[in-house]
Amino acid sequence: MEYNNKLIDIAKREGGVDKETLTAFVKMIAPFAPHIGEELWKELGHEESVFDAKYGWPTFDENEMKDDEIEIAVQINGKTKATTTIPADCSKEDAIAAGKKALGDKLSGNIVKEIYVPGRIVNIVAK
Repeated sequence: MEYNNKLIDIAKREGGVDKETLTAFVKMIAPFAPHIGEELWKELGHEESVFDAKYGWPTFDENEMKDDEIEIAVQINGKTKATTTIPADCSKEDAIAAGKKALGDKLSGNIVKEIYVPGRIVNIVAK
């Protein structure tokens, strides 16, 4: 509704709205009001459906959507004591080293086992 009100204001000030702006408006309204979107799309002179339009719809690159860094929990004997940020493709040794660094002086005693669940947690079993 706010976009519609803004279009009306522009039309009053400038004497009309350009076709590119109307095309963008129809593309945005089509998923929410498909019947109105299709009718307006045909009125703008297009033959195909607004949903089949080959241009103007946003595209994405799945590689760009992946996180470069992840935040993992660092545990001592199964209890979370800290969190740390590591690269997403971090090796087991590097993740454990980052976990130990995040714990600092909280880590005491004899380390029995070091467990790394990729992308999730570092768990250090100590006595």
